Amino acid sequence: GGCQIWEMNIDGSGVRQMTDYKGTCRAPIYYAAGSIEEGKGRIIWRDRYFEGDWKERGTVDKTGFIIFSGSPEGVMDEYHQPYAYNLYRLDTQGGKVVERITGHVLSGIEYPQLNTTIDQTTYNLSSNFDPWLTPDGNILFSSVQANGSRAGGEGRVMICVDNWDGAYPRPIWGNCDGEIGGASNRSQAKITFGDRKLVFVESPYRNWGVGQLSAVSWDAPFNKTYERISKDEGGLYRSPYPLPDDRMLVSYAARGDFGIYWFDCKNGRAGELIYNDPEWSDHQPAPIYTKYKPRWINTFTAGNNFGVTVVTYQPFDQ
Repeated sequence: GGCQIWEMNIDGSGVRQMTDYKGTCRAPIYYAAGSIEEGKGRIIWRDRYFEGDWKERGTVDKTGFIIFSGSPEGVMDEYHQPYAYNLYRLDTQGGKVVERITGHVLSGIEYPQLNTTIDQTTYNLSSNFDPWLTPDGNILFSSVQANGSRAGGEGRVMICVDNWDGAYPRPIWGNCDGEIGGASNRSQAKITFGDRKLVFVESPYRNWGVGQLSAVSWDAPFNKTYERISKDEGGLYRSPYPLPDDRMLVSYAARGDFGIYWFDCKNGRAGELIYNDPEWSDHQPAPIYTKYKPRWINTFTAGNNFGVTVVTYQPFDQ
């Protein structure tokens, strides 16, 4: 098999395997699912929407679930590359996290020995990858749009969002001819805190994971808000990570070996070196700080007798 998702404490203790997938799992992020905090949450449900009383059916720990990008074993995309990534959600309590939210246990690929369950939330013949959480509770990701005549037939990678359950996918940047320009790939997108810029790595080739840093406004992602924020054309960037104090971490290499740097936003270049192992390239810094709780987004699930249960923030976080 390929890479699997694991969890551990920040000191390296408490290692727990989360997936045993026949394929490769990458780029996990936590989704708060109402809250990740101490204590128990009530499982509350009713048989049909607008009918019957709410009922309590037990309690479950107030944990979130995990969104990740996975590619099944033995698949190919339409360019015959040996992978096709899509987004999955991982219930860390064997389906009980989603039961607290929707009143129904998550069904999908179950791992009883790990007490986890996963299900697929996006379906792309190419790949969806690099998930991230937006301030308004959406899942931000890169999506390969390969077939078609645009971008000289080479395809392009756009930035997209959808709900945590995979519903309502909509393009944000990179899906229109006027937005493509000379770059085919936009990946590793994240949103800054102060000025709410959508920062991403822009590359000239569809299968590159390194390039220059660019940005558009998250609130108005139009051509007039686009800017190239890295000014040193000689180096390559990867893994931008904005922080609440408006600083940003990046992985950067002038030649070959990548290290972790603070990005000098004023001058548009890698600034102070934080860490660089000369024997390895260093990517994907993960700062530890208190995360915000995103706005909750409703979901719909089938209830008894094909009824519908609609989820709102209350009372499912009690």
